[in-house]
Amino acid sequence: MKHLMKGIRIAAYIAEIIVAGSTIVELVEKYSGRSKRKSAASKVDTGNVATENP
Repeated sequence: MKHLMKGIRIAAYIAEIIVAGSTIVELVEKYSGRSKRKSAASKVDTGNVATENP
């Protein structure tokens, strides 16, 4: 049981580091003015919407 708790604690630390890293990347992209990624909302095609509601 002791090893299981230690493993869960390590996994939580790793997950926290990953989330913090992705947050930093997003902030840098947002405020640097050069965004290499496009948001998913900008990729959505809204053309031909009239055919979806007959």
